[in-house]
Parts: sequence; C-alpha cells; structure tokens
Amino acid sequence: MRKLIIAVLLLIVANTFAQDQASTKNTISVSSNVRFKKEVKAFRIKLIMGLDQMGYGNNECNTLDELKKKYFDKLKEKGIDPNKLEEKKIEYLSMYYQREGTVYYYEASTEEEVSKVLSARINGITNNGLEYKMQLDDATYDNLIEKAIIQAKDKAKRIATKANKKVGEIAMISDNSYGLEDWVYYSPKDEYLRINVVFELL
Repeated sequence: MRKLIIAVLLLIVANTFAQDQASTKNTISVSSNVRFKKEVKAFRIKLIMGLDQMGYGNNECNTLDELKKKYFDKLKEKGIDPNKLEEKKIEYLSMYYQREGTVYYYEASTEEEVSKVLSARINGITNNGLEYKMQLDDATYDNLIEKAIIQAKDKAKRIATKANKKVGEIAMISDNSYGLEDWVYYSPKDEYLRINVVFELL
C-alpha cells in the first residue's frame, strides 16, 4: 500500500512539473518602468517621545507627563492641534527603552503642515520617519499602464529578434508598484509604475 501511495505521489509531481514546463515554454518575460510625478494624498510622521531621548543628566522634564505638556505647548505655538496626534504606546514598549515614553503618529495633508510639526523641536522628541500615501486617478493610471505595456512589448521584441523569434500575445501581466493605500517612506523623487509582462514567443 505504501509503495502504491509513493508511486501515485511521484506521478502527480511529475505531471505538475510537466505542466509547469509547458506553461513557461515559448514565453518571454520583461519588466517595464514608467516614471510619473507623484501627487501626495496624505503624509504621516512618526514621533518617538521618551525620557531616554533627553539624555541622562538633563532635568528639563522629569516625567513623561511633563514632556508631553512641553511638546504639546510647542505644537500649539506652531499652529498645530495636539489632538491630531495618535498615540501608539505598545510600539514604544516593543523598543525596550530604559525610561518611560511613547510613540505618536501625526497625519498631515500638506507639506506646510508637515514642516510645522517637524519644526516643533524639543529635547525628548525624535522624528522617526516621514511616510506618504499616493494619489492616482483612474485616467492617469490607465494611461501609465498603456505606456508600460507598449514599453514592455518594444523591449520584448528587441530581445526576441536577437533570438530569431517573434513576440505573440500577452500571456500574463503583474503590477509590482506600491498600492495606493500603502504608507511608504517619503522621497522627493518621481515615482515609477512597475509591471512585469509575459509574452508568447513564436
């Protein structure tokens, strides 16, 4: 019975391998990147607040509550509402700092608002990163996809020509770009729509 089960399993594996070989046979896979100027829908700032951040021997604030009050007052001076801060205490606890503290996130809609928050500097507060969400309407996205597919087909044709082959229909497309709802680290550089296209090879 055991030998029969092993034989069946080997047959299944062999058949699966043969199918995989057939599915990848006579195809060409190429990547395509189309650059575009990003529009930011929202920014998010991560701030670490902690007595450890102040350094030992610094007696400006002796408790976390004192540090919070000092920072919130500084934000108000900059025209920022501290109530917009979202506290994530558990994140701070996972960092294993020695002294008391917490983590805050602040979401902003403009670069000006981001600048105001980041300019509210006091001992005990560390900016731990600036992220953003991208805004991309359907018409722009469709246009970028069209350009990317054309670029991919041109690239595939150049490669196929060197192998004395021709490019056929599209067999598969995958989008390797960030999702619009993903928070990603901010960079002033332009963004890229990245796709991978598999063509039949004739």
